[in-house]
Amino acid sequence: MTPKEKYLQFIQSVKPQVSFEEDNKPKAPDYLSQDCWAALPGRHGAHFLSPDETASEELKDYDVFYIHPTGYFQPHWNAPLDPESAAFERTESHLATQASAFSASCNVYAPYYRQATYYSFFDKETNGNSAQDIAYSDISKAFSVYIEQHNNGRPFFIAGHSQGALHGQRLVHEHVSQEIIKEQFIAAYLIGYILPLKYFDAMYPDLIVSTGPEDYHSIISWCTGVEGFNRSRAHSMFWSPGGWCQEPMEQPLVCQNPLSWEQGSSWISDKTNISIRLKSSNLFLADYHATSHSHAKLSIESMANLSLETRESEHSMIEARGSLIDKVKSFTVDGDLHNFDVSLFWGALRENVKRRAHAFKK
Repeated sequence: MTPKEKYLQFIQSVKPQVSFEEDNKPKAPDYLSQDCWAALPGRHGAHFLSPDETASEELKDYDVFYIHPTGYFQPHWNAPLDPESAAFERTESHLATQASAFSASCNVYAPYYRQATYYSFFDKETNGNSAQDIAYSDISKAFSVYIEQHNNGRPFFIAGHSQGALHGQRLVHEHVSQEIIKEQFIAAYLIGYILPLKYFDAMYPDLIVSTGPEDYHSIISWCTGVEGFNRSRAHSMFWSPGGWCQEPMEQPLVCQNPLSWEQGSSWISDKTNISIRLKSSNLFLADYHATSHSHAKLSIESMANLSLETRESEHSMIEARGSLIDKVKSFTVDGDLHNFDVSLFWGALRENVKRRAHAFKK
């Protein structure tokens, strides 16, 4: 069986057997309780991991509101908030490999939420949309609590990957753009999910598509594949002010090269970038059917002495090549580097967060 055949078989194995209306809805989180947050200042967590330095846990001048990607692979439309679940452990791994890039400059606020199950992205009816609405309602409430209870006037970023980026797109539209809080908003890194340019002005009339490493009041996004990768027949669920729809992945999208933070089709390399990988005392990440928290010890390490070049393709994706890509390609389905969207550029992202925050402060 080919990797793609195995992948398609897996998707069917996590399909809920009842409609969204018939499925039991998990209890809504209360974000006034610290238990409903995966990361908060003053509490040690995986977001402080680093491959090369000791991350300071002192309160910083900037915040990031981070929305983790999908880690729920069970046949129910939305995940319950269960601290002993594998979904919670996967969130810890996302804090380690993604949110950690922000912790050198920012206080990390990351809510747990009733994330939509992985199958929701493949649903052909309206169940997936409804599941995403439940997930987003939690994110919206968490952000309101963050602003009212925690922010204290500090400048902030919004960041998310995959499902987290999808909810981040809607969050910026509903809570930041054309709102007073926009004056504190630095930028949003909404990675690993399509953001069609044709919707940008309607969703964010007072924000810009970032075109350089210091732009603020801006949106940054990219999706990654190996050289020559394309998704010509693929569509993706997308939320706009007009509601849910299906959008082709190959169309003009918000896209910046994270090794230059600019747009362009030339190959770029950055010798100062650090690509990372997660190390675990348990192989739980390789088992998407796992349901229980293994309490494995996590760390991250740099993938040194490996080359990496990237460019923007004609399909508004980031193509990547080099010995680093040769090493990780076997872990992909047909060269889609979605799972590596952040870890490949971890060091570049960490430095850009610092640079963009400094430019905003000036």
